[in-house]
Amino acid sequence: MSHDMRRVTASQPVAAAAATAESPAAGNGNGRADDSRPAAKPAGSVEITQLQLAWDPEEFAYAARQCNGCGACRTRSSDARMCPIFHFAPREESSPRAKANLARAVITGLLPADEMTKDVAREVADLCVNCHMCRIDCPANVDIPKMMLEAKAAHVQANGVRPHDWWLGRIDTVSRWASRTPRLANWMIGNRRARWLLEKTLGLAQGRKVPPLALRPFLQQPTARRHRRPDRQADEKVLFFVDTFANYYDDALAESLVRVLRHNGIGVYIPPMQRNSGMGLITQGALEPARRIASRNVELLAEGVRQGHTIVATEPSAVLALTHEYLNILDDDEDAQLVAENTQEATQYLWNLHQQGALKLDFNPLAYRVAHHTPCHVRALGVGEPATNLLRLVPELRIVELEKGCSGMAGVYGLKKANYRSSLRAGLPLLTELRSGDYSFGATECSTCKIQMQQASHQPTLHPVKLLAASYGLMDDTQLPDFAAAKT
Repeated sequence: MSHDMRRVTASQPVAAAAATAESPAAGNGNGRADDSRPAAKPAGSVEITQLQLAWDPEEFAYAARQCNGCGACRTRSSDARMCPIFHFAPREESSPRAKANLARAVITGLLPADEMTKDVAREVADLCVNCHMCRIDCPANVDIPKMMLEAKAAHVQANGVRPHDWWLGRIDTVSRWASRTPRLANWMIGNRRARWLLEKTLGLAQGRKVPPLALRPFLQQPTARRHRRPDRQADEKVLFFVDTFANYYDDALAESLVRVLRHNGIGVYIPPMQRNSGMGLITQGALEPARRIASRNVELLAEGVRQGHTIVATEPSAVLALTHEYLNILDDDEDAQLVAENTQEATQYLWNLHQQGALKLDFNPLAYRVAHHTPCHVRALGVGEPATNLLRLVPELRIVELEKGCSGMAGVYGLKKANYRSSLRAGLPLLTELRSGDYSFGATECSTCKIQMQQASHQPTLHPVKLLAASYGLMDDTQLPDFAAAKT
């Protein structure tokens, strides 16, 4: 699929443009920016950088001007998400406001034309971990993640991906290689000398607890093979989009979702040729390989939607990629829009099923006290708290919603040695509550939040779908070893 590159312009002379760039867009007194649209491209403009996302230069300039400098993004309240990086590193360059200023300075010519391609700009852009909390909570509705994705893409286009970052954007590829010899890979994950070597060569933090690989990827297991063709008899049908974690690391999660869906009379289709979501590449700014993955997935998934399926995934980041990020990197793609409109996170889908009166309620009691964390990317989906609502249907299961901000893992951010301690500091309020509270175990929909939560606590952290499968009696202790561990 071809992608038309558009170009951002800056007016000349630079000094005159800088005078307007220094002042934020005028607010209206309540933190919301003036809604006037940007003026047309001025005469005497020069090309400064290629835009790689689905917007034109005027829209990019408007997005940068929307920030009115109110400073709401500088909050450090322990129960606020806004920006997890600013929480532990309260410097101006860490704030979303600073990133808007960077974009505005480039668009107006205050900074040199090629500034976005330089390492100093990339350092600022990397302080955005694509959690989308500033986009959700900003009173002026400034889309900082999209602007910083543009900045990262400009740097990658000019300089390529940095060696230590290559594997972070390609976790799926690394996992596929490791899955060929899972016992050796798991030995390396648990061996101190091997972890020292991985830290020196790849930058994977030696202290980070990494989940073991499943002995066989879920997509190669009998359950997935039995569902490789659409179920033409079912009235309600789901296409299960199996992202990296459920495929290579937590095959019991994928199995749990299939069993819960089948228990409720839902037809399940698992296309064998699906790819991972590409969210790691997108967050990194490596948009060309991300587009190839997105194009292939959209072609496959759109056909499933036309056959009457709802796309469902257990990984919130994958859902956000399908519903939001693909629309940014695949310009004017009708199939991408079709996929976005028909994709749901697993607990969202099941809660909607309950609201329609179609979810079976034959749950067995689970007498546990569970600390549930709603991931940032679930909040970014704007679907409320479907997992919490679902778990409260289970008899005797006591749910405590942890309102302590971000876990600090921020996707793959917390895997790197350079970020390991920072990620723990960013998630300290949540992790402290989890460790000190009287909880049987934790629960979250996000795989990397699960990794972070288990880093700080001896209790396991489970996906809510696993708890539903256990309550339905669909999975026993041998099939859910982390749940069995929680009961001891």
